[in-house]
Amino acid sequence: MLAVVIHNIYSSVKLVEAVDVYLEFPEVDILVISKAVSSAAQSGVPEAEKKAYLRGRRVLYVPNLEDVVEVLNLDRLYMIVPKRLGKSIFDPEVIRKELVDRRIGLVFTGGDMSFTSAELSLGIPTSLGFNELLPASSLMAISLFLLYPKI
Repeated sequence: MLAVVIHNIYSSVKLVEAVDVYLEFPEVDILVISKAVSSAAQSGVPEAEKKAYLRGRRVLYVPNLEDVVEVLNLDRLYMIVPKRLGKSIFDPEVIRKELVDRRIGLVFTGGDMSFTSAELSLGIPTSLGFNELLPASSLMAISLFLLYPKI
C-alpha cells in the first residue's frame, strides 16, 4: 500500500495542485492531508475531497503525522527533503520492492520550510537530489513518476 502525504499545507491552491498530481497516479492508494491550516483547511480540503470523490479516489484528513502512521498502520515513512537534510537518496526500485509487503508513506511538506526535527524522526529523510525545497506538487510528481513511469 502506498500513501502520499502532504503535511503542513497552508495554501488551498497548492493543495489542489497536489491533488491533481495524486489523481494522475492510480497506483497510489490514498492521499493524506496532514496538518492543513489557513485557506488549505477552509477551502482546500473540501475541494480536494470533492475532486477525489468524483474520480473514485480516497482522501484522508488528519491533524498530524503521528495520526497518519496510526490510522493507516504504515510500516515506513519516506520524508522528502532537500539534499542537505537527506539521509538517503530516493530509490524507486527499493520502494517498489518494499511495497510488495509493506505499507509505505511518501511525505511532502506543503509549507515553505522543511519538516521539524521531531517530524523527521518519524521517518527516513530522503532526497531527490535537489538543493532547495521545491513545491510539494513538483516533488510529488517527480517521485511518483520515478516510481510509476508513464512512458
